[in-house]
Amino acid sequence: MNDKKLIKRLASRAETSTVLILVVMIAIIACLQNNFFTVRTMLSYINSFTPLILLAMGQAVVIIAGGLDMSCGTTMALLLCIMTRIMDPERPVTGLYALVAGLAAAAVIGAVNGFAVGYLRLPAVIATYATSYIWLGIALFVTPTPGGKVVDWFRGFYDLKNIPSLAGIGQFVPSALLWVLLACAIWWVVRRTKTGRYIYAVGSHNDNAYDSGINTAKIQTAAYLLNALFCFFVAVYYAGQNGAGNANLGDSLTLQAVASAVVGGVAMSGGKGSVFMAIAGALIMSLVGRIIYFANIPNAYQTFVSGIIIIAAIATSSVYSFQQRRAQLKGGVRNG
Repeated sequence: MNDKKLIKRLASRAETSTVLILVVMIAIIACLQNNFFTVRTMLSYINSFTPLILLAMGQAVVIIAGGLDMSCGTTMALLLCIMTRIMDPERPVTGLYALVAGLAAAAVIGAVNGFAVGYLRLPAVIATYATSYIWLGIALFVTPTPGGKVVDWFRGFYDLKNIPSLAGIGQFVPSALLWVLLACAIWWVVRRTKTGRYIYAVGSHNDNAYDSGINTAKIQTAAYLLNALFCFFVAVYYAGQNGAGNANLGDSLTLQAVASAVVGGVAMSGGKGSVFMAIAGALIMSLVGRIIYFANIPNAYQTFVSGIIIIAAIATSSVYSFQQRRAQLKGGVRNG
C-alpha cells in the first residue's frame, strides 16, 4: 500500500516526467555514442553544457518570481565584452578590475530589469525584450567586432589546469562543475531565507503577497539581481574559455534558457518549480543536439524535436497544476 502511495505521489509531481525524459535521453545517447561514459567525454559535456545550465537556473528564479528575462543572453554578452575590454595581458591585476567591473555591471542590469518589472509594473516579456536591445547596443559599442584579451590566470575560470598551482586538481575537477556547484550553493542558501520564500509567494499570487505585507517589487528585483549574478558567472566562464569578447555570443541562449527552465518543470505562471530541476532541463535541451548528431539525423530536425520536448514539458506542467488545483478544491470542500 505504501508503495502504491509513493508511486502515485511521484507520478503527480512535475519533476518526475523531467527526470524520466532525461534518463531516456541519456540511455539513447549512450547507445549511439560508445565512449559516452568515459571521463574525457563526460568532461567535454560538462564544459559544453555549463553556460546553459547557469542561465537556466537564473531564468528559473525569475520565472518562479512571476517574471521572465528575455535579455539574459545579451546580458551575458555585455558582461563578457566589458571584462575582456578592460583586461591587459601584460598587467595581471587588470583581471581583478575586470571582475569588479563585470559584477558591478551585472548588478546595474539586474536592478534595471527588476525596477522595470517590479516597480514600474511593466510586462516582463516586453520590458526585458526592450532592455535586451539596450545591452546588445552597449556591447556592440564596447566590442564592435569579436576581440579583446584576458590575463593568463583568468583562463583558470574555464580550466584549472591553466593555473600551474591548481593543475593537479584540474585533472579531476573541471572548473565548469565548480561553477554549477557555486550556483547551487547560492540558491540553496537563498531558498532558505525569507527572500527565497517570498520569491515563491510573489510568483504564486502577486496581489495576495502584496496584501500580506510583502514588498513584491523588492522581491522581484532581488530575483533579477540573482539572475544577473548567474549571467556574470557565464560571462567569466566564457572569458576564460575564449579569451575574447563577442557581443553576439548570447543570441541563441536566451530562448534556450527559458525552454530549459520550462522543461525542468518550472511553471510559466510562476510560484511553482525548482531551480535545481532547471539543471535537468538544460541537460535535456543540450542532449537533443548530441542525439541528433550521433543518430545522423539532419540538423533541420533539431528545432522540431526541441519544440516537441518543450510542448510535452509544458503539457505535463499544466496537468500537474490542474491536479494540484483540483486537490486543493477537494480539500476545501471536505474541510467545509
